[in-house]
Amino acid sequence: MAHRLMQQLFRLSILVFLGGGVAVVAGQALGIVLGDAQWVAEVAADAGPPTCIAASISGILSFVLSYGRPEPARDENTPDVSRSYAAPAPRGH
Repeated sequence: MAHRLMQQLFRLSILVFLGGGVAVVAGQALGIVLGDAQWVAEVAADAGPPTCIAASISGILSFVLSYGRPEPARDENTPDVSRSYAAPAPRGH
């Protein structure tokens, strides 16, 4: 249950920070086209912090989700290849 909730929050935070990034870039591009330096600065000051917060949240959730990943369901007919691979012996220098 908690894993599923964190996945949904992660997806939401990704959408928010990507949308915020697009808004910042589009807003600044519009300010450049209009030749309004004040507009460019205000877009960065207004939309930048919430975008960075959403990006931080998604990064933290990504880290937590990478450790809390549930084991995939294993089919009886599927061989377990994780134990059948032998790493090559290290080479001497």
